[in-house]
Amino acid sequence: MGRMVEKVARDRGHEIVHILNSQNHPPGSEFSGEWVKITDTLIDFSVANAVHSNVEGALRAKIPIVVGTTGWTEHLDKIRTIVEADQGACIYSSNFSMGVQVLFYLTRRAGELLSRFQDFHPFVVESHHAHKVDAPSGTALTLRRILEESYRSNISVSSLRAGFFPGNHTVGFDSLFETLTLEHTARSRESFAGGALFAAQWLQDKTGFYSFEEILFGEEHD
Repeated sequence: MGRMVEKVARDRGHEIVHILNSQNHPPGSEFSGEWVKITDTLIDFSVANAVHSNVEGALRAKIPIVVGTTGWTEHLDKIRTIVEADQGACIYSSNFSMGVQVLFYLTRRAGELLSRFQDFHPFVVESHHAHKVDAPSGTALTLRRILEESYRSNISVSSLRAGFFPGNHTVGFDSLFETLTLEHTARSRESFAGGALFAAQWLQDKTGFYSFEEILFGEEHD
């Protein structure tokens, strides 16, 4: 994803002033160098155990940060607290695809409506390429969390890792006589990179801790 963000950013006329990786920026190290002074936004697609230190580094450097890394949401409240206490700026999401964000929105609404009826049983199915490390995906876990807001029970999630799928997510509601499904299929990671760049531009001159869904669909952010 880091390489895709770099490609899309350059294609859209943005300048990449620095690239951080495990070799030039091991976990816990400070953000330092001339690049810090000229950076408008950091975009983080790294690993879960680096998110906390990356956010803290961005806060110290007074740089807004967009976090697309997954697997760290058990620390969400802690990260929110340090961002808000420092009056920093951060947008996070398990998936920066605009289409997936609409899937989140529709899943929430469908869950609110169908959870009134015991006939419909919700589920999530996702498939990704064989080299994806986490299973279920961060997106699938977000979909499960959204459904649990309405159903107040554990939601079944099934994962497939095979071949070269960029990513497919299906949310279903099954009853004895009918099935409703909502599905998103990614054909390229470029959609994720484009959404992250949109978030980075939106975050300029702002403070606060936001989910990507909030800035797209929250009325106060129109």
